[in-house]
Amino acid sequence: MVVLSFIAALLMYAMLCLVIDNKKETPEMMSSIYYMLGKRGWVFQLVMILFGMLMMICLLDSGLGEQCLAFIACAGLMFVGAAPRFLEQGERAVHKGAAIVSAVASVGWCLTVDWRMVLAFLTWYGVYFVGINKDSKPWLTAEFTAILLVMVTYWCNVLV
Repeated sequence: MVVLSFIAALLMYAMLCLVIDNKKETPEMMSSIYYMLGKRGWVFQLVMILFGMLMMICLLDSGLGEQCLAFIACAGLMFVGAAPRFLEQGERAVHKGAAIVSAVASVGWCLTVDWRMVLAFLTWYGVYFVGINKDSKPWLTAEFTAILLVMVTYWCNVLV
């Protein structure tokens, strides 16, 4: 199952690299990637849905933490991928609701597995936030910090 989590991480990393390399700019937040990809917005949808599915398999199979939080976190990411147009009125509520629920459930799952890891990542983000400047991307950094928190929490508890 660890292999699936590495595949999920590589998918997310490849998508971010694709956007930054093609557009020569960093997105404001993860969901902006959909619009930055233009006609290839389906790549964002595919990556978010696959990432959610792969991590759901990994997290639920691990038996770590509160399983319902792992399920909700991953399902939320799949909904974000299914409704990517956060600028359009019809999909905005689904997209934002799914993103918020996924973020809260992700951190909640990590808290039930290893609260010290959450504290460490929160401290890291706090230091980043204190040193923020006008070119920083705080939302993107927060979103990727949350994703990295889940990945590192999973890897540290499964690989040990």
